[in-house]
Amino acid sequence: MNPVILVTFAGRQQRMEILTQYIRKALEAGIIDEWHIWDFTRSADDRAWVTREFGPVRFMGPNASYQHKGTVSRLSSFRTAAKIQSDLHIAIIPNDKTSQAYELVIGGWNNTHSALRSITEDDLTSFSRDTHPLLWTRSTPGVLSPGIANHVVLSLDDAGVPTLHVNGVAVGTWPDIKLPGGASIMVRGGWGSDLELCDVQSPVRRYVGNENEQIPYWQAYSYYTKRLTEFSDAVFLKCDDDVVYLDLDNLSKFIAFRRDNPHYFIVSANVVNNGVCAYWQQEAGSLPPTLGHFERPPGGFGGSLWQSAERATQLHDYFLNKTEKSLPLPSPVVDWQERQSINFIAWLGKDLIHMALPKCDDEYALTVDLPTYLNRPTAIFSDFTVSHLSFGTQEKGLALSRLIDGYDALMRTRLAAA
Repeated sequence: MNPVILVTFAGRQQRMEILTQYIRKALEAGIIDEWHIWDFTRSADDRAWVTREFGPVRFMGPNASYQHKGTVSRLSSFRTAAKIQSDLHIAIIPNDKTSQAYELVIGGWNNTHSALRSITEDDLTSFSRDTHPLLWTRSTPGVLSPGIANHVVLSLDDAGVPTLHVNGVAVGTWPDIKLPGGASIMVRGGWGSDLELCDVQSPVRRYVGNENEQIPYWQAYSYYTKRLTEFSDAVFLKCDDDVVYLDLDNLSKFIAFRRDNPHYFIVSANVVNNGVCAYWQQEAGSLPPTLGHFERPPGGFGGSLWQSAERATQLHDYFLNKTEKSLPLPSPVVDWQERQSINFIAWLGKDLIHMALPKCDDEYALTVDLPTYLNRPTAIFSDFTVSHLSFGTQEKGLALSRLIDGYDALMRTRLAAA
């Protein structure tokens, strides 16, 4: 099996809601197999929306805040399979809101000790524990094994007393704590340790990056490259969160082309509001001169479209008013040797061997540095069209609400007919 995995770096709710409907339809139709939403949001409201809207969390960076994972009751234990080097944190939030909340630290202090402390719900968004004395601690050398999914079980007896087992070993029981009404369970890593929850197999799943990193995208590439053997047979699609039109009828065609043409390092969709694509669209006669001249961006970067909210609005209006939602290029496939925007691209899982990127401009790395180093071209596939809402340079002055309304109406019409 060659799974198709769509990766989206989530930012703002307003720009992602239309894409969400297209991708859920693609999942329902079996065109893609998994959707990995990387939470790189910057506002609390956007973060809360991503948490509500999408599936369970699969992965958390070491600086990510607590995420809900499950529940525990006298009838049902909390179980998870956690891959982590040290410092697995479990928050226990009693359903009886008058009771104290607790935090278990498993394998803290370089995987040498485990501990229990009392916390408040306000502490769930903070890593500071300077004023939180330990209620219990125990030497647990090597309690977490970094090479496996550690089996963690938290159970309550008939009186609501909790007991913790890790990899079949009883770590602790706390007779002074009673949770007869059960509790909600949250988890996080910390102190340099990523946390992967290996029991999460949902086709739509969240990956929570470290919050407020200026250039956070390296975390996604690092995750996949460290798991090369797991993903080597996959086809990866990477989609900006503000793609507002997606040609579902030709998505499978795009995926097949990507799979069948391994000499290309990156293959891009034919993107509306993308400087390189606009140049080729006009060269083919798909964009009329009345929209102005779409020059070839110098080196594939920047250019007049990229800089102009007015030109972007005019281009979106032209596309929305077209009966045929396509802007053919001069040939079915355009080979490309320069930079291009990575609004919707595809790569092969086996090429992850080359993609262990540091904190850097991932667009430049994927479309210039790596293709040059590997002596492999990139390409633009004409028959699969997506529309990209805006670049940061276009946002001031863009007719945002009107365009989103237009693309929302188009999405509803297209999906109703699918």
